[in-house]
Amino acid sequence: MSQALGSEIRRLRTKAGFTLRGFAQKIGISAAHQSDIEYGRRLPSEKVLHEIAKGLSNVGASYEKLKELDTRLDPELEQWMQQTPGLGEMLREVRASNKSPQEVIRRLKKLLEEEKKAKDRTK
Repeated sequence: MSQALGSEIRRLRTKAGFTLRGFAQKIGISAAHQSDIEYGRRLPSEKVLHEIAKGLSNVGASYEKLKELDTRLDPELEQWMQQTPGLGEMLREVRASNKSPQEVIRRLKKLLEEEKKAKDRTK
């Protein structure tokens, strides 16, 4: 489960001054559901994540920032991973590099952009 997402939601809720029960009521879920989210036992639905972001926007939360912490794969990406064996190898290499995924993505984007420019020059 996504411990980082739950921890961030708990941090922001506390910063905003909400009790767990009060915040859960505000966003329309049970306190048990909210607790499960905050302790990584359950991931919020898209609708609940939007409500959480809206409810905590005054302390800097946004749906986009919280979504970055959501470890689930969307169904289309999950299907692509199952159909593309090399993706598992790619993830293992990223992990073995000891670089953050953000750093690997930045470098990959730069490399792909350079390749595109080189290809455009040869046309």
